[in-house]
Amino acid sequence: AVEAADVVLVRASLADAAVAVALGRAAVDRIRANFAWAMAYNLLGVPLAAGVLYPAFMLRLPPAFAGACMAASSVSVVCSSLLLGRRERALAGLREALEG
Repeated sequence: AVEAADVVLVRASLADAAVAVALGRAAVDRIRANFAWAMAYNLLGVPLAAGVLYPAFMLRLPPAFAGACMAASSVSVVCSSLLLGRRERALAGLREALEG
């Protein structure tokens, strides 16, 4: 049964189920936020890298700068995802309040 379950409660506390649901919702919210930032970055960055502004303003995005922006985008997504750890610690307080 453990292999087929989406969530396994290790302790006898039902409060852990509420915490698991809250953490799952937080993860989905973080995924949506990361997707929105990545979409905005690509909607702005790809045309700039393709040279859309060059005919009008003689402005190009150097390939090294475009690569650095892509790396910064990846780092920001990872850092944003790491914020779930803070949410998990906050949910530990919720678990204690529900059990107490």
